[in-house]
Amino acid sequence: MKALLVTSRVTFTPDNYDELVVGLADCPEIGGLLILDNKSRDLSIKGLGLMGLGALGMGSNMLLNQFGGSHARRMAAYEKQNKPVWILKTVNCAEALAIVKDQGFDLVVNARTRCIYKKTFLAAPRLGCINIHHGLLPLQRGTSCDMWNLSEGKATGFSIHNMAEKIDAGAIIRAVEVSDGTEKSYTNYLRNAVRREVAEIRSVLKAVATDESILQGQPNVGPADLKHRRTPSWREIRNIRKSGLSL
Repeated sequence: MKALLVTSRVTFTPDNYDELVVGLADCPEIGGLLILDNKSRDLSIKGLGLMGLGALGMGSNMLLNQFGGSHARRMAAYEKQNKPVWILKTVNCAEALAIVKDQGFDLVVNARTRCIYKKTFLAAPRLGCINIHHGLLPLQRGTSCDMWNLSEGKATGFSIHNMAEKIDAGAIIRAVEVSDGTEKSYTNYLRNAVRREVAEIRSVLKAVATDESILQGQPNVGPADLKHRRTPSWREIRNIRKSGLSL
């Protein structure tokens, strides 16, 4: 079983999520890396804006991750393992489809991208696509779920699930609680979470290599009126900080 890891060039997480991206370079089931190039002036402005609001961790991470050595680290890690790296703007293009087909990837692992996968790409790998969702499915749906729940003192974590056309709707393969809701540093939370994510993704991929039925997962069904979280606005960032959660 051969999997393609897909991630963003720039994230707001500590060390640009490289504990996972670089950490999976030697994973036997990972056969290559696709980086979605989201580097832009707008991200720099957003990083400065976050710092101005007191979200120093997120803001500084965004700037450091855009201009620091993360990209070189990633390239070196995969080159060392003789695994190819591709850089595209989106997965929804002929080039991405060709990569999956020509390289014989059975599975795609989406890790911290904001790209909405279209039906054509979702169907391209033999076993489909899975995602690391940063919230506990089936009840924590949408974006920034972990941040929102920590600000409200609620338990949170991440889920590994099948991807479908509808966001956060695919069957749940694993759901892992990282914090019981008492963590008051989002940076510390993200560092703790990524360590767990690396271990869980390795475990899932190893299991799939011997039993593909694992990908059938568990039903991902929530209440009809379930609220979907969204990326917080500037005003909401202020309110989250007032809740006592440092960003």
